[in-house]
Amino acid sequence: MSKQIIAYGALVERSIDDGTTWAKIPECDGIAIPMVETDFQDVTSLDSPNGFREYIKGLKDAGVISLPCGYTSAGYEQQLADQALDEPVKYRTTLKAAPGQASGDVFEFSGFPTPQVEGGDIGAPVKMSVSIRTTGDVSWVKGAAA
Repeated sequence: MSKQIIAYGALVERSIDDGTTWAKIPECDGIAIPMVETDFQDVTSLDSPNGFREYIKGLKDAGVISLPCGYTSAGYEQQLADQALDEPVKYRTTLKAAPGQASGDVFEFSGFPTPQVEGGDIGAPVKMSVSIRTTGDVSWVKGAAA
């Protein structure tokens, strides 16, 4: 039997006091987990074997991610206040427990949010996306076994 899970049941939170107090981001309808990319620096020289390029690992970057939400005035107000901060906001995404787990996996990262209200069709719900420019490390903690 597969141990995959769906996003429903996950929890997306943010903290403006570096992880001491967490608050739910209202009306999230998806999760956002950064993908860490590594830059590779070209160190090819005249001595490189057989004319092949050579690389070394450079710095890592988790880039910009987008958190999909339904628009509410409370959620928009929360994100505007976070955007006005000089320091990055800490984010935590907790997935629901997979089969065989007592608790779900947890991802934490920091970033600078930019909310954007997205208009839709006349009968569609108004959406909001929060673009988060990540900064620093991304951590992952595997959920506890059942």
